[in-house]
Amino acid sequence: MDKMNEENIVLRANNISAGYGEQIIIRNINLNLYESSIKTIIGPNGCGKSTFLKSISGIINPVEGNIDIFGEDVTELNTFELSKIGLGYVPQSENIFPSLSVEDNLKMGGYILNSEEYKNNLEKVLEMFPDLRDKLSDSSSNLSGGQRQMLALSRALMLDPKIIMLDEPTAGLSPIIVDEVLENIISLKKSRLSVLLVEQNARKALSVSDYGVVFSFGEKVMEDDAYKILSDKQISKLYLGG
Repeated sequence: MDKMNEENIVLRANNISAGYGEQIIIRNINLNLYESSIKTIIGPNGCGKSTFLKSISGIINPVEGNIDIFGEDVTELNTFELSKIGLGYVPQSENIFPSLSVEDNLKMGGYILNSEEYKNNLEKVLEMFPDLRDKLSDSSSNLSGGQRQMLALSRALMLDPKIIMLDEPTAGLSPIIVDEVLENIISLKKSRLSVLLVEQNARKALSVSDYGVVFSFGEKVMEDDAYKILSDKQISKLYLGG
């Protein structure tokens, strides 16, 4: 993988170990995320991909290691504090409020904004996801799977993050909608966001990524340019379906 300037690192995870209770799921993970780039983490189910994102987002606390964002140690910050400094996170499940309208979901995403900030950020989000504009008053429970993912992503964008982490955003979606979601992720990079993505649609996700990371049994076993991971025959056999 090409070495990028240290100044381009927006997120740095140093020797992260984390888990639940006494069960350690991930061990000694080192990972850098660069400005305006997409980095995708792949690996089998249960290898710790989601746990890693949770340890970065403040949902769980690492038992070892530290996390830097924009050069500051944020290891002890909670999810709310991290959102205020520019980190957005979209979990795999329970990422919208189905009992609320589309607009109320967006209001929940921008709950710390004043009215002018909310209006401006709402317009930015709707420009990025125009399909939601005509559905603002609709119940989010009536949205299709792809539209729900658009809404979940839009909620996270309401606070205008500089980094966004997405956990399995294409899970359960049809191939056509998967492509649409990945196009949305590309548009985030074009808007100068840095994206850390966890995906089971590994081949497709790597095809739109700058860098790839492979997890196995709670450890990072490979990291390289995404195209190099895609062309690695052993990785393809083990993690990309041949």
